[in-house]
This record gives sequence, structure tokens and C-alpha cells, in this order.
Amino acid sequence: MFDSDYQEKAASQSHTGGWEGVWGRAGERHIKNSPGPPPRLILVGTVHGDPQGYERALRLLQRWQPDLVTVEVSRFSLRYRRRQEPRWQRLLRQALEELPAAAAEHLAIRRLLAQVALPFEVRVARDFSRRYGTPWRPLDLGGLARCHLPRYARELLSLANLKALLDTEDEPLEDYVAREYRRAHMSCDHTLWRPLGANPESRRFLVRERLLARRLRHCLAGYGRVAHLGGWEHLVPWRDVTGLWQELADHEPLRLFLDEADD
Repeated sequence: MFDSDYQEKAASQSHTGGWEGVWGRAGERHIKNSPGPPPRLILVGTVHGDPQGYERALRLLQRWQPDLVTVEVSRFSLRYRRRQEPRWQRLLRQALEELPAAAAEHLAIRRLLAQVALPFEVRVARDFSRRYGTPWRPLDLGGLARCHLPRYARELLSLANLKALLDTEDEPLEDYVAREYRRAHMSCDHTLWRPLGANPESRRFLVRERLLARRLRHCLAGYGRVAHLGGWEHLVPWRDVTGLWQELADHEPLRLFLDEADD
């Protein structure tokens, strides 16, 4: 079974409005009339496939009016998805026709539907750019996408896989997403464990975080305020691996999770 979340012109001035009513660092919500300048780097942790994600992210971007929006997606992924999404949707429809009608409401199937669609993080960055003229950039490396996206058609969307997914634990997608955001908030208080050692996955995680941090630093050199949308796991402290948020600590980024847009 294969069910995994796989996951211009430089502005010379930053937006200068006050930052009344913004969201604070984890554990410091709704900072009102905070003194000092607004943060130049805003790191937003998302749950991929959040059914409210587009609206939440749009509210946040409209409030902050960044000069650049970056997204945890690679250029390769965007190109590949544009070419393959019609095929993926056709395969998915064909497989679902062989399953009970209620199958489409199963948690695993709803997560799969979000996985093969254009991520909401990309859609909101694109639409915000069109509406306000704010540039956006895909920031991630293409290695994971090159490895996993070609497997979607032959493995992820196969009838056998969908049948197997129906045997997994089920709950409303909204409940799953809310629980993931609770995990994100709790993780800021209790350091997560990510063993490094000789684990190739952990080493790849470390290299990826450092490269993403380097790219964000480059963006900050050319733009007044940068908002980055990416998975929440990148924004929490890891016990023996330096994650993205830790790599960028010297920039004192504002860190928040997307559900805080509801406050």
C-alpha cells in the first residue's frame, strides 16, 4: 500500500502598516498593538490537505500583505502535476466506481483526493499573487517529488490500494486535521524526537532543512517581508536535528500554525 503525503523583481520597500491583531509565536496568540517593527519573515505551518486551508491562508496573507510568498513545493512537482493531474483524476474516478459510494468519504480516500490535487498552499499563493501583484515562489527541492510522484499512477491510485485504504482507521477529515494542529502546538512545548545516527531519512531531512533555510535567506535579501507556507513539522524543535525554524532563528521569524487564522 502506498499512502504518503509528499510532500521578479525585488521589492525595495516592505509594507508598513501597523500590526494590530496579528498572531504571535506559538503560545502567544493575538498580540495586540505589539511595539516594534513587524517581522520580516513569517513561517506558517500547515496540515497538507486541510479542507479549510485555502481560506485560512488567504485571510493570513491579506492581513500580513507580504512582499513575497514562498511555498513548500518544487518547480518539478508543479510541472509534473500540471501534466499528470488529468490522468490522475481519471484513474481515481475509475477506481472509485468499483467501490461503494461511501468510500469517497473515508478519511484515507479524502486525504488521497487532496494529495493528487494541486495543493491549497500553491493555489492560495497563486491567487494572492494575481489579486495583489505579489510574487510567489516554489521553494522546495525536487528530489522527493521526482522519487514519489511517478508512483502515483501505478501504485497510489490503483484499485488495490484504494481497497486497502478502506481498511484503515476512519474519522472525519476535519477531525484528523484539527488533531494534527493540536500536535503541532504541543510539539512546541515538548521537543520531538528525530533520531539522526546513520538514518538516511533523518540525514536527508537535515540537508533539506538547511537548503530551504538558505533559499529563504536569499529571499530575505531581496524582499521586505516574506511569508512561507509549509508543513508544520518544519516549524517545531527537533531534539537532535536542526529544523527549518531553528536554522532561521537569527532572523527572529514569526512562527504560527494555520489554524491560528481562526482566532
